[in-house]
Amino acid sequence: MKYLYFTLFILFSINLGAQVENDDCANAIPIGEVSDLDFSNINATSGGPLHLNSPCPGSAADPILDSFYNDIWYLYTASFTGLASFSLCNSADFDTKIAVYRPGSACPPMDSDLLTCNEDGANCATTSELVFDAVEGESYLLRVAGFGEDTPGEEGTGSFSVEQFVPIVANDFCSLAFPISTGLGQNVNSIGATTDGPIHDASNPCFGFGDITIQADVWYVFTPDFTGPVLWSTCDNVTFDTRLGVYGPDIDCTTLAASDLLACNDDGSGCSSYTSQLFFDVEEGRTYHLRLGGFNATSGSGTFDLINQTPPEPPANDLCANAEDIGDISMEVPVTGSTINAGFDPATFQFPTCLGNQGGGEFAEVWYTFNNAGFQEVAIELFPTSQDGGFIVDVWENCTTQVDTLQVLSDCSIFDPDAAISLSDTFGLLAPVPTDYVLRISTRLTGSLPGNFEFILIPVGTVSTFQVPDALSGEIVLSPNPVNNNITLEIPLNERSELSYTIQDMLGRQISSYNIGTTLAGVHNEYIDASDLTPGVYIINLLVNNQPVGVKFIKQ
Repeated sequence: MKYLYFTLFILFSINLGAQVENDDCANAIPIGEVSDLDFSNINATSGGPLHLNSPCPGSAADPILDSFYNDIWYLYTASFTGLASFSLCNSADFDTKIAVYRPGSACPPMDSDLLTCNEDGANCATTSELVFDAVEGESYLLRVAGFGEDTPGEEGTGSFSVEQFVPIVANDFCSLAFPISTGLGQNVNSIGATTDGPIHDASNPCFGFGDITIQADVWYVFTPDFTGPVLWSTCDNVTFDTRLGVYGPDIDCTTLAASDLLACNDDGSGCSSYTSQLFFDVEEGRTYHLRLGGFNATSGSGTFDLINQTPPEPPANDLCANAEDIGDISMEVPVTGSTINAGFDPATFQFPTCLGNQGGGEFAEVWYTFNNAGFQEVAIELFPTSQDGGFIVDVWENCTTQVDTLQVLSDCSIFDPDAAISLSDTFGLLAPVPTDYVLRISTRLTGSLPGNFEFILIPVGTVSTFQVPDALSGEIVLSPNPVNNNITLEIPLNERSELSYTIQDMLGRQISSYNIGTTLAGVHNEYIDASDLTPGVYIINLLVNNQPVGVKFIKQ
């Protein structure tokens, strides 16, 4: 029996050593054009470069964790010159990743040898498909692998094809770009398009959320007969999440590189459904290549506009260096503003700390300076004055350093027009002496629209009076402030008085009213139930013998 065990061990060991014939790049299986060639990467090991900064990272949450796992290799020799399709689209039972390397690449290849790669092909679910330029007689390393954010990664079986490619979309490639001129409502259809074009730096806000290229792209070439600004826009006019890129001027498609990028946009200001728009400057007679595709390989149809148009003027306080000074907050002066047409500086931009996803996106921001007048807590009440605007508010020591304010609601304040009618919050831990601060109000264009607003900064715990009534013998005391549930209003009277009051919000809307009636001289304590009020700033308008006095409080 021991001889049987020994024989089985030897056979098993031999089998382990030859599990996958083409597990190593040096053992790549030679192929030509093939159709539905069966493969398996089960029990394959992982080898070759990781390509962490590639057009196919696959993990928007943390693209650096994503790589090529359990890879197998083929050596394809082209029998034609032209476009070649390498496709596993819907023909594998696992989440795949594929890559093509330049002719002459050594084993294992280097990052610089990568010609192109793909994680999820357009309309291919979690399987892969790509197109590359092939030259007759040249040999290309093909890599078939599994997606993964950590070892061991995906594995399984399937089939793939390598064939001469005939584009479904006529302008699928830079070299096949359609000539266009300026005009409104120009048709676009990217359904069936592949990805053709350079990858870009993930620090560029156009290429955030783990997708550093423009996928499923179609191409146009534009030679203007004028010099000036141009608006290119899919804003609200297409059925998919678009990205736009402009390259040039006068680029060669065969050597097109990321450095040729002239302008780009992912989510346009004021555009719904993640559609796009951008401005770029052109010179008469020079040629510009326009690349229109989708985020994460989305595709669709619709129209775009390409017109000679001057960009709108941004708000005067679009930059922190030009922040609007609203002065001493003890003055409690309402301020109007807008993030419409505002931009941001991607080189110095810092994400608001309360945003959970800081992986990318474009913003519109405006800036204000204020002095806290020595108050360590300051309330903000912000009201949108245009429909659907979304805003984020945070406080800075200066243009480069954010303040940890330990705000009541969150690390910074977010106004969502679908969840509230106004924004109320309190900034804490400010200096106990008069100190200048910077206030930023921004809109994240991914998912929110810019808009107009009005806000007021209010020192917490102060009492505002219109005119001290004759019947009062001292200051009205309201406690606690801020309040969670119950308030005590202490009213000192030097004579018999008639008392009543109303509660209103900062929009002037009356919430409730009470008639206390005739009250004797002395200190009267009025107990108010604030438990049903929504968080925000409120005013108690007290009438003492028909003379008004106002007291502010904050409901947490």
